[in-house]
Amino acid sequence: MNKSNVSFRNRLLIWQYEYSDAVIGVAFFCAFALSGIIGVVRLQNNPVISTQRVTGIVEYVRLMPVNPTAAVGRGLYYAYDVRLEDGDAEISVDDGVGIPHPVGSIVPIER
Repeated sequence: MNKSNVSFRNRLLIWQYEYSDAVIGVAFFCAFALSGIIGVVRLQNNPVISTQRVTGIVEYVRLMPVNPTAAVGRGLYYAYDVRLEDGDAEISVDDGVGIPHPVGSIVPIER
């Protein structure tokens, strides 16, 4: 085999000159194909099909987190145990700090 007198740098420049149009074409083709795929991915079905407003009665209120000094920067919130009026099921609901709902009050819930 004969050793070429063309340096590696010059070979890369020659390769770039010869194939730059093909590389640009492949890049545009891939970008076009990916844009079509992204459009399809965004159209996936949303698992939430509807919401329903129900009411419930507050049965238990607690301030969360239990140890406020361990939760620096996380914020305090209230956790409620609410019994739904339509099915008599008990659920747990979180709410931001403000005026808490007293035990026995009726609260609207969206599910």
